[in-house]
Amino acid sequence: MQTISRNPTRIFYWPIIALLAAIGFSLLGYAIWLCLHNVSLTSTKGTQFVGLRNFERLITDWRGLQALWRTFLFVVLATSIEVVLGIAVALFLDQEFPGKRLVRSLILVPMIMTPVIAGLTWRFLFNAQSGMINYWLSTLGIAPVDWLGDPSVALYAVLVADIWQWTPFVVLLAMATLENLPKDLVEAARMDGANEVRVVWHIILPMLRRTLAVAALIRAIDSVKAFDLFYIMTKGGPALSTETQNLYGYTVAFTNFDISYAMTIAVLLTVVTNVALLLLNRFAMPRGNR
Repeated sequence: MQTISRNPTRIFYWPIIALLAAIGFSLLGYAIWLCLHNVSLTSTKGTQFVGLRNFERLITDWRGLQALWRTFLFVVLATSIEVVLGIAVALFLDQEFPGKRLVRSLILVPMIMTPVIAGLTWRFLFNAQSGMINYWLSTLGIAPVDWLGDPSVALYAVLVADIWQWTPFVVLLAMATLENLPKDLVEAARMDGANEVRVVWHIILPMLRRTLAVAALIRAIDSVKAFDLFYIMTKGGPALSTETQNLYGYTVAFTNFDISYAMTIAVLLTVVTNVALLLLNRFAMPRGNR
């Protein structure tokens, strides 16, 4: 009674937390049950308990391992480039210049677009015959490139689309932090003769460390779950060169109808995503907010 009287709002949010926890653990339990059984819509043997056989299959599945490697490569490249570009653009927008508000608004437009619209837009831009990218290259005397049809460049074409859409997210977080940084340290360093590179490297970036860590981990988590851009732009092709774990799991579930193995792939992605969340809570969040 004393606890409730000190914080009476607990009586309202604890039932909601309990309901969400019950739903979450029920779904997790069902997912694990599927992973431990053989549920296939094309099988006539019915449901069978197979233990860890689906996980053993995942470890030895060459196509799945290749998809996992592409997912890892995409996450590393997308996250690192977006953080570097995001902080660079945020530092530029932190300066005073004519039209600053208009530029800030335009930079955030890609983030507002849905991934489907962004994917279709870049699919048209990268079109080998009529795309604007090849037209611009032709004006420079460069031969056209089959961006989405060449296995050696297709993944990087999708990467460009993802960077274009989600770099503004990093810009937004960095700008919010820059506006609240103490300006006296920066001004004192400049008065002492420090150039802009030293000011940015030794003063501004250390103060942005937590913000950049949060932005990087959130973008890494979103990149692990990326599906829309890949499906709209390439559907995993050409020659499976852009097939990530999400696309592979989708193919296994809705083309091969192997539900248990598809759920095993999904559980692997869930584990990776939750590890990233734990890292976010452990290393990026301020101690007072833990």
